[in-house]
Amino acid sequence: MKKIWNKERAPEWGMLALVFLLVLAWSLTAPKGGGPDEPMRYDVAKYLYEHPGKLPHGEEESIRNATWGISYAFYPILSYMISAVFMWIAGIFSTSEMVLLHAARLADVMFITIAAWFVIQAGKKLFGREKGLFFSSLVIFMPGFLYMGTYVNTDSLALMAAAVILYAWVCYLEEGWSWKNCVLLAVGMGICFLSYYNAYGWILWSFFFFCLTVLLCMEKPVRERWKFLFSRGLVIAGITILLAGWWFVRNYVIYDGDILGRNASTLCAELYAKDAYKPSVHVTPAKLGWSLKDFFLYQDPGWPHNWLVMVVVSFIGLFGKFDIYMPETASKIYILFVAVGILGVLLMIREFYWHRRSVTVQKTSVNGEKVKIKTVRCSREWSKKGFFNLMMLASLVTPVILFIDYAYFNDNQAQGRYIMSAVYPVMYFAACGYGKLLERFVKNEKIRIWFYRISSGLWILGAVLVYLRVIIPAYAA
Repeated sequence: MKKIWNKERAPEWGMLALVFLLVLAWSLTAPKGGGPDEPMRYDVAKYLYEHPGKLPHGEEESIRNATWGISYAFYPILSYMISAVFMWIAGIFSTSEMVLLHAARLADVMFITIAAWFVIQAGKKLFGREKGLFFSSLVIFMPGFLYMGTYVNTDSLALMAAAVILYAWVCYLEEGWSWKNCVLLAVGMGICFLSYYNAYGWILWSFFFFCLTVLLCMEKPVRERWKFLFSRGLVIAGITILLAGWWFVRNYVIYDGDILGRNASTLCAELYAKDAYKPSVHVTPAKLGWSLKDFFLYQDPGWPHNWLVMVVVSFIGLFGKFDIYMPETASKIYILFVAVGILGVLLMIREFYWHRRSVTVQKTSVNGEKVKIKTVRCSREWSKKGFFNLMMLASLVTPVILFIDYAYFNDNQAQGRYIMSAVYPVMYFAACGYGKLLERFVKNEKIRIWFYRISSGLWILGAVLVYLRVIIPAYAA
């Protein structure tokens, strides 16, 4: 107990408690339909609550939306299953519709809180105490991140799964691929499979990170590395399949081999959607023949910005049914602060290199003038931190590419929640960038520490003010 509750960990527990209370209060404040498509998502959770032990078919008429002609039961429903458990517990005391809705949202509150815990632990291992809490604050008190826990959705579960995977990667840097870290990675991937497709990049890059670090970074004979790869890799795959495989087998059976259910969803929409919303007639940038430039710069009459800026703004924080904005100045401050940190990454380019490098600087005299000579030496040893940085970069880019592809070819939406799983690498690189900038321009270590403390405090205060000054007035109006 002393390890858990010692004074050194008080800030961690304080941050975690604040995340839970803030997200819980926000979820209780929000009315019905407090997020994009929440009624459709809640319908699946309610069906599971009303039909214990029965999983709905995607075409189930009672949950099929009359406009779009589909239901969210085509997609992974683990999040809704857990919401149904909370609804069942709440239903013992009251069957009021609002009580059941808030109970369903409680699952998302818990997902974000658990994600926050893993982010805090990962930050501490990556950066140490002060900078680690700075990184954690950037992630878990970003308004867009908190918002994911305030309504019924699957994004919050994806964020939790990605946080578990991130923590497993970070633990590897410190301890290697121990059995604990392998199981942790498998659990994160299993949950991720059952959350949200746009987060699947974390699964893909976990495979590459595990294989590359085992085969190239282990200090063992080649034969033993391959043996280790297959023995532990098969355990990771086995646990992942055990956790998530049932869903895809079920889809294969009931949707005629469509394991993801996406083609089945499209066919269902073609059958039951209103004429203007059928996939065959739905207007997309691809059907209009737009270039990517036209697409990025397109501004819908109802948007205050073009598509690209809308995605960035909504990633940082756009609420309700994506119609509740922070003050524009606040959004600009958030974006500018993160952008400066990202620019600082230019000072750590060598840390993306997959071979270990050493840099020496020598002072010498040339023609009577003192000059510095920098020598960069590359060893044959592979750098696990270099692989980690590359995988984090890939985990940032992947959801962005998937989202652009979806929006361009299927549905022109400018919602930052589609790339929310990139929040961890974005803030990781922002924290690294600020670290490099401070090391370069601020020599006093105490000043650097106070920068992290003050910035963290202001970032946390910003999240609280968003709830008090933006959310409450918007819903009270």
